[in-house]
Amino acid sequence: MMTPADFIHWYINHWEGGLSLDPADQGNWWQGQLVGSKYGITAAALSQERNSPTITAKDMAALTEDEAIKIGLTQYYQAFNFNQLPWNRVTASILDKAWGSGPRTAIRLLQRLIKVDADGIIGPTTIAAYQKWLHHYGEVQAANLWADCRENFDSTLNQPRFLKGWNNRTNSYRPDSAWWLTMT
Repeated sequence: MMTPADFIHWYINHWEGGLSLDPADQGNWWQGQLVGSKYGITAAALSQERNSPTITAKDMAALTEDEAIKIGLTQYYQAFNFNQLPWNRVTASILDKAWGSGPRTAIRLLQRLIKVDADGIIGPTTIAAYQKWLHHYGEVQAANLWADCRENFDSTLNQPRFLKGWNNRTNSYRPDSAWWLTMT
């Protein structure tokens, strides 16, 4: 099975691409300036990683893939306790959603799905409920339930320009996808 680092590397290459300066993407703006994002990393995440209050378009362009993977592991996977959840294909898709919509949003979506208080924090209650939910539904059905949850959320964002891509990304994590087999 892919490790979390391998998975982050995979989705950066498969979904994110290089430098984006699309002004319609809110993640490309920093302190009122269009500085872009790269590998799905926003200026806010890069600022935190480099402990620098100022990030420029030049800084974004210079971001390396290795640094992006490190940010994924430290600022998303570890900092928000995704590393406390059992690592499987459902958890991988949840981590991917955290990358795209922000960790707290992904956690709250999961918490609503598994019927615990949606506080946006992965703690003992969420961990136990997630494990119980996975055991009850099994990985295949749980993956489909999570994918449905992702799609429902994305459809509420009123951003039709991005919705098809978001749905393609979500569906790529379903049990009938080619990716599902690569994660074994």
